[in-house]
Amino acid sequence: MKPIIAARAVLGLLALGGSVLVSGCLKSTEPQASSLQLDGSWNYTGVQTSPVRETLSGTLTISRESGTSFQGRLDLVAVSSQTGQQRVLGGLVSGSESASNVIDFDANLEANPRRHVGDQVADTVSGTWVGSSTDGSTASGTFRIERESK
Repeated sequence: MKPIIAARAVLGLLALGGSVLVSGCLKSTEPQASSLQLDGSWNYTGVQTSPVRETLSGTLTISRESGTSFQGRLDLVAVSSQTGQQRVLGGLVSGSESASNVIDFDANLEANPRRHVGDQVADTVSGTWVGSSTDGSTASGTFRIERESK
């Protein structure tokens, strides 16, 4: 009987050790405290430099933060420099702080993501963006967001 008890003890320890390892690998689904402090509304201005030059203006709203990640919405009006024609763009945003004071986010406009990467200095982030469509064409430009006064 002693070998059976020893085998059960070993199996019990293995099961306990395995469950400790597995639980240690699981990530919490609870939101983490944010270190970004980007929440709120930001005035967005930019220029699409290719394929057609457009001026961009609108609002970026950050509605959720967790750790170094954030989510929100970007609503823009794009005005063609050639024709003056306006078009409305809007979509969800998700991103993070990829390095110290470097903000990196995707804005899903016109069913195509536009990746924005910019440097944050106080209440201003400025940088470049690039987007691609399913037909392989690309668009790119510059942007600047400034926190709206509270």
